[in-house]
Amino acid sequence: MKRQNTSSLGETIQLWIESTKLRGQLNEKRLIAAWKPMVGDYMASLTREIYIKNRTLFVHIDSSVVRNELLLAKPMLIKRLNDENGGDIIDDIVIR
Repeated sequence: MKRQNTSSLGETIQLWIESTKLRGQLNEKRLIAAWKPMVGDYMASLTREIYIKNRTLFVHIDSSVVRNELLLAKPMLIKRLNDENGGDIIDDIVIR
């Protein structure tokens, strides 16, 4: 006898994520994890703190030279981080 309302485990997990509104938090965690591959090992090693609040990525950098370089690349970084993580996750980056 075959069950009528069956679904795969992946589909069930996706439905649960959508119903609990965890999608945004998962996307933010993915975006933060993508920081190191996006900027490279050296710049990532100078990153002290990184977090997202109100669709803004806050990055604390130890080097003023690297900070200025990232400020120049900010529009490109926003686009690439959003594209890499499947959507419109952040609107701005604050580099301190």
